[in-house]
Amino acid sequence: MASELVSMKRVMRRLDLCDKNDVPTLKGKVAAHISTSDEILLTEMLFSGLFNDMEQPSHIAAVLSCLVYTEGKASTEGVQKIQKHEKLGQPFLLLQKIADKVATAMIESKIALDKEEYVQKFKPDLMELTLMWCEGCKFKELCDEARDVYEGTIVRAFRRLDELIS
Repeated sequence: MASELVSMKRVMRRLDLCDKNDVPTLKGKVAAHISTSDEILLTEMLFSGLFNDMEQPSHIAAVLSCLVYTEGKASTEGVQKIQKHEKLGQPFLLLQKIADKVATAMIESKIALDKEEYVQKFKPDLMELTLMWCEGCKFKELCDEARDVYEGTIVRAFRRLDELIS
């Protein structure tokens, strides 16, 4: 337990969440207020400027859906499809790049972690559905579009997304 704490302190220092005296920085204070998803990853996304160029709140919500929906296995086809999406592809690639950075900091800090597994757990499967929902699509149409995702899973993910955004 003590070694895990020491390792996490190393991660926090490497990512500038705290200073050399373990005093939380602004980034660390932001991370401390996040409880719905991976607080370190989301903080890195915020401070990297990932959301700065996104014009539509619906696009931000779509990207954030990757943080609350981590079920199942993302298909290669689904990842490739979202990467080609005009407005969502680039932000998703940046999310993966930032997740890679966080995973690297954790591994370098002696936290047992499979980097590829960590990066791949953030799936784009609900990005388009979130975008459709934000743009006023009816739930029935969403369910028809989401053949591989159960209705209850969509509702649960959207509730977590609402909690994250609120």
